[in-house]
Amino acid sequence: MSFAQLSQKTHYAKSSWERWVNGKQFPPRDAVESLAGLCGTPSAQLLDLWDRAQAEREAGIGPGAGAEEAEGAEGASDSGGASDAGAASDSSDASAAGAASDPGGAPDDAAAPETGGTPPRRRRSRSLWIAAVLGLVLVVGGALAAYFTLGFVGETSSPSVKVAGPQTGCKGTGCEDKDPKKMNCGADAVTVRTGSIPKDLVIELRYSRACQAAWGRISFAEIGATVVVNNSDGAAQADVVHYDRDVYSPLIAAPDDGSVWVCAALPKDKARSCTGRFIPSQED
Repeated sequence: MSFAQLSQKTHYAKSSWERWVNGKQFPPRDAVESLAGLCGTPSAQLLDLWDRAQAEREAGIGPGAGAEEAEGAEGASDSGGASDAGAASDSSDASAAGAASDPGGAPDDAAAPETGGTPPRRRRSRSLWIAAVLGLVLVVGGALAAYFTLGFVGETSSPSVKVAGPQTGCKGTGCEDKDPKKMNCGADAVTVRTGSIPKDLVIELRYSRACQAAWGRISFAEIGATVVVNNSDGAAQADVVHYDRDVYSPLIAAPDDGSVWVCAALPKDKARSCTGRFIPSQED
């Protein structure tokens, strides 16, 4: 499964998934939980790893601790990401670590204590970080297996067999103001309209046939940017980027004969950019 496909089935941009899976940036807790939910995998173990790693980051002893500003400014560039090698090493094991780390090394490398070995807390931090990344890779591997298995079954099944849609927590107007992820509307969601505004901010209109609802998502945004999803019945739902660079709105009903669309704006910018309108009955 590509990062683009993963992005379509969750509520995060493909660039964000690339940074998280490759260990360039610490993933948000919701992203780990959404990936586990997508694969039908119990999330408790992955979330426990995330909680422990986050606690160490906040204590200033984990990989990437104190690098939040650098992560936020990373944007689409891959050159500033953190090394997969994680924690710093001293001069005695620098030659061994050199083969596994990025050429530039992580910022902590220069500050490594010269006491004849990696401190125990840093070794535990590195193990937690590697375990978390491997956990994500295993979950993605499970998604790949499910994808190809389901695809094979779909090709060999009898045409007369009707496959039921995903189980969802709401439908139509009953979805108003609810979270697409919690309602499982992302299970069959597709991006039906896109748009953009200056500074490469990407606008997406996401639609779920099973939920008969839609929502808006923006990526490569900045803190304070807003996204608003509207329908022809006059309803609207909005959200604001509070951290990172992505955000999605609550759900809005998408009637078969009605239309839905998404608008977005940068902070302190009165001008809004919108996608085209989507009418389910005409294109579904």
